[in-house]
Amino acid sequence: MRVLTRSIFLFIAMTIMPAIASPLDDARKAGQVMEMPNGYVMAQGQVPSNVNTLVTDINKRRRDAYEKIARENGISAKQVAAESYKQRHGK
Repeated sequence: MRVLTRSIFLFIAMTIMPAIASPLDDARKAGQVMEMPNGYVMAQGQVPSNVNTLVTDINKRRRDAYEKIARENGISAKQVAAESYKQRHGK
């Protein structure tokens, strides 16, 4: 569990640091994208195609990272994704 927590913390740090003033952050602030409890992001309503492309790219990167962390810890990617959401949102 300790390795999992450390891995998730590193993943969050790697994804949040570049997110400062990023297109994802801008889309969140504009209400175009929301974080989901399953660890992924979702476009909200009618959004420009670049926002849909952004969501697809972010979710692919997250899925790849979740799968890598899951393999290293012998758990499912769903577990990693859910834990990442909890840590990101203090739940």
